[in-house]
Amino acid sequence: MKNYSMNQCKLQKNNKVTTSWIPTKYVVKGNFVKLKANDTWIDGWKVIEVFQPIRLSDNIITRSEDYKNTRKASDI
Repeated sequence: MKNYSMNQCKLQKNNKVTTSWIPTKYVVKGNFVKLKANDTWIDGWKVIEVFQPIRLSDNIITRSEDYKNTRKASDI
């Protein structure tokens, strides 16, 4: 898997707001992106804010897996 840069962004769809890491090449305030949840792509999320710093995808994926493993182990 290729390592690529990502930005953390605040996204909005209807009345919902979420924060997610998005590949930098798709990060333009006002653009619409798709998010993947439970192996399903959800369309129509608008980038409303872009945060710094940029991180590499390998680091973000590793931290995400750490978080999931901690949640499983702690029964939260």
